[in-house]
Amino acid sequence: MSSVSPFRSSGRPGCHKLLTFLSVVMALHTSAQIPPIGKHLYDKLAQTQQEYRATMATGDSMQVAEVCYLMGKRYSALGDYVTAQKWFIRSLRIREPRGPSEAIGKVYLRLAENQFIQNQHELSVHYTRRAITNFQQVRSLHGMMSAYLMVGGLYKPDSTARAKAGVATSFDSTFYYLRKAEHIALTLKKPLDIANISLLLGKALTEHDRTQGLSYLKKAYTINLQIGLAYGIINSSLALANWYVVARQPLLAKKWLDYATFVRDTAQHGDYSQNKELHELYSSVYRQTGQWKLAFEHQQKSFLLRIEALNADREGAIARAGFQYENEKKEAQLKTQQKELALRQENLKTQTLLTVLIMALFLITGIACAVYYWLFRKYRRLSEQNAKLVKEQNHRVKNNLQSITNLLGLQFNRLTDETARKAVEESLLRVEAMALVHQRLYDGDRLVEIDLVQYVPELVGGVLRSFSYGYVQPFYTLPPLWLDADSAINLGLLLNELVTNACKYAFPLSNDPALNIGYQEDNGKLHVWFSDNGPGLTTPVKKNSFGMKLIDMVTQKLKGQSQFSSDNGCSFSLTFELPVIAHPS
Repeated sequence: MSSVSPFRSSGRPGCHKLLTFLSVVMALHTSAQIPPIGKHLYDKLAQTQQEYRATMATGDSMQVAEVCYLMGKRYSALGDYVTAQKWFIRSLRIREPRGPSEAIGKVYLRLAENQFIQNQHELSVHYTRRAITNFQQVRSLHGMMSAYLMVGGLYKPDSTARAKAGVATSFDSTFYYLRKAEHIALTLKKPLDIANISLLLGKALTEHDRTQGLSYLKKAYTINLQIGLAYGIINSSLALANWYVVARQPLLAKKWLDYATFVRDTAQHGDYSQNKELHELYSSVYRQTGQWKLAFEHQQKSFLLRIEALNADREGAIARAGFQYENEKKEAQLKTQQKELALRQENLKTQTLLTVLIMALFLITGIACAVYYWLFRKYRRLSEQNAKLVKEQNHRVKNNLQSITNLLGLQFNRLTDETARKAVEESLLRVEAMALVHQRLYDGDRLVEIDLVQYVPELVGGVLRSFSYGYVQPFYTLPPLWLDADSAINLGLLLNELVTNACKYAFPLSNDPALNIGYQEDNGKLHVWFSDNGPGLTTPVKKNSFGMKLIDMVTQKLKGQSQFSSDNGCSFSLTFELPVIAHPS
């Protein structure tokens, strides 16, 4: 879907529309701006009050009715809808005896708008119908257009309050009345009204017919650009950016936001609601693109704007207090000063209490940090002591196993029976496999874990050298893995037995002895394999031999599953669950 951004022309980057817009913006640099909420609203109220007093002195009832209407508008702008309604009704009482008029319809629309804001939707519908009746009787097309826009807003399906009030909501009704208002605007040939209605239609259609909604938003933007209305250009650009945000096209949305920002800064335009929406949309765009820091910054700016609006409203309240102050008696002035003094004293007390609470909080935090540091030192000392104890235990076990190895070695040298010598030699290899684990534990940085990448080749090499096959270079597949000591001892006994059997029964019958040893971790399980290039399981290797029984016993202890096969030599596989898996950091 093509964009109507002024930064592109015919699908290629260009500057024709940009230069056109710049000329419009610079020409309208001094155009009327939407003033922020604040002191000027109360200044306007004071000025209208003076006009009211002057008009009352003239005795012209129609002028009084008009000023009453203006007074209602001023109080509505300040959010005092109850007072505003009183002034609007007063204006009606003066005008209605003279018969239907466009002015009466305008007052009814204002009443309907106030009731709508206060969620009094039944009254809002009632006043809107009265406005339509007046506009129809005086044949005011512009008034009918305004009334249709109001009716469209009443039926807009975006408020649960209207549904609770018994007012039916329907997108079809909203769209119907907005189209009627559009028809009148086209008939009157008023570009500004056409642009505003197109913008409303585009927003209403965004959730129902996205393509048509985008078309209306582009139309609103184009008209605002043609008439050079910076405020309308910003609004339509923001609406287009919102459309692309909803469509999850953040890059296009950002282009429209950048454009709206450019117009705002160049024309020195943009009110509170526009700036707030701009930052909220920027935040949505950056959230969609994963730029969380920028999203947070714009969300923060939105909150700051809210605070600025509150401060501006506070300044307006101060201005109103100043206006009342000059028109009140000296007694009221004294009371106001006394109230301000009491408020300051209360603020001082609050600040003092807050200071005490902060100091207490800092004190508690300091104590907590000291306690935490003490506990940290204590537990660190205990941890170091435990580490030393474990290391000492491993050292003693290693020494004890070495003593056993020495005793078996002495016994081996004194034996003359070949069978007994082989049995003692195999026992020596098994004890050395266990001793090697504790040697690794003592020499390593980890107290209860063995690095299999170093342990397996060292164990296999020791067995091969014992049988004078040190020249054999096994093929290893050993990815980085650390195993707990108990599992490592059992795995070492098993590999010791398999390599011993290969040296005894496979290598003597092979011209080029070879071993293939490896393991692989998969979903918390360790798959171990071993193979040689001998003749396979032969008669001397009986299943009831001590070595085979030892392999079965180790398999059961590891709670694993093992299997032998005789395809192209002797092959063995073992699978068991890893009780502890900790890779080196």
